[in-house]
Amino acid sequence: MSETTPIEELLTEVSDESEARRHDPLPETALGVRRSEGTAPRVLSVRLTDEQYQRLVAAAAEKDLPVSTMARLAILEQLDTSTRPVSGPIDLNAVTEALRKVIRPEFLKAS
Repeated sequence: MSETTPIEELLTEVSDESEARRHDPLPETALGVRRSEGTAPRVLSVRLTDEQYQRLVAAAAEKDLPVSTMARLAILEQLDTSTRPVSGPIDLNAVTEALRKVIRPEFLKAS
């Protein structure tokens, strides 16, 4: 390999070497390193029906995410109620009154 080797050739060379040695044992001095700081993440096993799983797969594909990431996102969004509005029927009278306070009267006149 010389300094003038195109990057594509270098990537192919390194990839081929890595593939050829993928089953080699690790050196005795190799240490595992946690990618995140703090405590180790927990693993949760969740049972889903096939229909539920297919819905999860479809939602993940729609957002171009791995299925596990989509599941984690759905769980965390459900748990984070601080930013989610309280569910319930919409009071149209209250919405109308709130809009009347912020919209100029000339825009509310019938045309």
